[in-house]
Amino acid sequence: MSKLQIIGTALSNFVRTARMAAREKGVEYELIEIMPRSDKAREFHPGGMVPSMRHGDRTLFESRAITRYIDEAFDGPPLMPRDPWKAAQAEQWLAYVATSVDKAVIRELVHAYFFSTKPDKSPDRDVIDRATKRIERQFQTLGNAVEKTDYLSGDNFGLADMYAMPIISQSRVTPEGKAAMEKAPALLAYYEKHKTRPSFAETAPPRGK
Repeated sequence: MSKLQIIGTALSNFVRTARMAAREKGVEYELIEIMPRSDKAREFHPGGMVPSMRHGDRTLFESRAITRYIDEAFDGPPLMPRDPWKAAQAEQWLAYVATSVDKAVIRELVHAYFFSTKPDKSPDRDVIDRATKRIERQFQTLGNAVEKTDYLSGDNFGLADMYAMPIISQSRVTPEGKAAMEKAPALLAYYEKHKTRPSFAETAPPRGK
């Protein structure tokens, strides 16, 4: 079968998660750069979202479906714990990060700075202040979760961590995100430990973007 293709922009945290999953699994892949909501993106995802995936004549959309396929279709270290209880816990944190934390950090805080809807395009302080309060609580929650083992995915770096790292990293482009992590020292230590991991470092978005 032909090489795995991950389809979407390198700027997307969920595309980055899919790429990290392939790297951690030891799967060679090709990144096909397309922007969300483009006509090309809608060929794969009904809403034009990214990432999508193509592997031979198989196509998938949504990052969780893609990463599950990568984990189960290829040889290599498991991305999710095989123990049912540990897997359920990892799935719990994955879902929390991909919905609640992503919404507050990316869709609200980061967007309020860089995609402001204010007429003068200045940062939207109302959105920023509301999001920051939630992010501080979320980062404390994540810090408590990683304090004992340094992982969200059981006893090893796994898929829940691959969802968390890009999102908490993006928070640090804002003063509020940096401050929220300073208030959650266990999460900051977790981030500092894993930021040099090859799967994370090699999938960093282009600088200046």
